[in-house]
Amino acid sequence: MTTVVKPLPLGANINLRLRKVGAERQPLLIVDDVLADPGAMIAAARATDFYRPPHTNYPGLNANLPEAYYRTVVTALRGPIEAAFGVSAKAVLKFFGFFALATTPVEAASPVQTLPHLDGPDPSRLAMVHYLFRGDFGGTGFFRHAATGFESVDATRADIYAAAVESELAQGRRKRFAGEETPGYDLIEAVEPMFNRLIVYRGHVLHSGLLGRGGGSADPATGRLTANGFIEAVESG
Repeated sequence: MTTVVKPLPLGANINLRLRKVGAERQPLLIVDDVLADPGAMIAAARATDFYRPPHTNYPGLNANLPEAYYRTVVTALRGPIEAAFGVSAKAVLKFFGFFALATTPVEAASPVQTLPHLDGPDPSRLAMVHYLFRGDFGGTGFFRHAATGFESVDATRADIYAAAVESELAQGRRKRFAGEETPGYDLIEAVEPMFNRLIVYRGHVLHSGLLGRGGGSADPATGRLTANGFIEAVESG
């Protein structure tokens, strides 16, 4: 017997708006008051097991998301995602995501963790961050790489960008995570981390969590808890 997983209730005052970022005018979808009960996500995070991801550069801990959550995201945001990012109405939206807690202090971070990054060179692969914390934590920044002028990195730019970053990483350890004063980068847009706000953007744009010196709590109730995800549109047959 197949179990039917129902989407989570949406916020009564859910609000969507679209920004265009930088000279490249990359779309940034901002959704406020996403869930009717965001506290349930914090409770779910506290009830699950976090782990240190072995194959990514995330500066902290990850855990599995409830299935009902990602079904909510791809169902509720389907129309806005199509409109903002040119996704076909016939495409199937695949989602992979995880809870994230930024716990690594900058002193323990690897050099690459202190730079803006891209999630991959495919412009059609979307990324999202849902802020599930209150308190004095930063949001998400979008950047221009000064040496190349790139605000996004697709397959045609990947080798050029990688070579430039390799040279810049050799300059030594940084005292803060990416932000307003990151050598070699200009901060061109910053999203404030309002509780229960979700953002969606193309994963090939240069971005970073604005973590300051990092080292947040490992308790989902008090730390910098987010739900992070990747959305891929696959054309159906």
